[in-house]
Amino acid sequence: MEQKIMEWARELQTVSGVRIVGLTPCDRCGVMTQQLACFLKQLELKKGKILPLLPFLEFITWSLLNQDSQGVGSQLWLLSKQRTWKTQTPKYIPNSVWRWIRSASVDITLDPMTNHPWLQLSDDKRKVQEALNETEVSFSTQRFDSWPCVLGWEGLTSGRYYWEIYIANNGYWRIGVTNASSKRHGRCPMNPSEGFWTIWRSTRQFYACTKPEIELPLSLVPKKLGVYLDYEEGQVSFYKVETRSHIFTFITNFR
Repeated sequence: MEQKIMEWARELQTVSGVRIVGLTPCDRCGVMTQQLACFLKQLELKKGKILPLLPFLEFITWSLLNQDSQGVGSQLWLLSKQRTWKTQTPKYIPNSVWRWIRSASVDITLDPMTNHPWLQLSDDKRKVQEALNETEVSFSTQRFDSWPCVLGWEGLTSGRYYWEIYIANNGYWRIGVTNASSKRHGRCPMNPSEGFWTIWRSTRQFYACTKPEIELPLSLVPKKLGVYLDYEEGQVSFYKVETRSHIFTFITNFR
């Protein structure tokens, strides 16, 4: 047990051996310093007594998350923290929560009946890139004819899912999820009111496609993007996998 505590202590001080500049250990663990301070103030503790308690309370929270083999604490952490996080600063995902997110990993295959003619799919339907020429495609009511998009093969109707996307270069891209009845023909705003929950990267900008759009820090632009979907909870979250950082969370009602 002593060895495990020492491991937790080391993990609390570093993030995979890399210090995250500008974030306190509390922020990295998902325990917000301001929230703890307000809570303790309500208990009529003086400010001088609050500060020494913060690392201790933070360590307890971190330890409980790591001990949680059933994922209950990780699920509660996801539901509460990601709904309230702002986008101004990166938020690090605790190791135990990250393991729980990735336990919902699935393989995504692209649907050749949905891709725009200017998108070329690989033979195994796992990769997509812009085509050099417009390709011949069969007619499909599900095929995008204006926005250059493609959908995954299988629809998701319940449960938790997580998948990762390697992004090849620094060009334009938009990634996320859409509902079964969203518009495929013509152009429409790609925001939640139209059935799209996506983030968008251009050469100089990075946005969550809300209405109006929310600008995201360029430091969070990923080379590998993680997408987490909890259907029952109505939660779609995006992560920069290489730094295990939270990018943005949409809250909705898929039902």
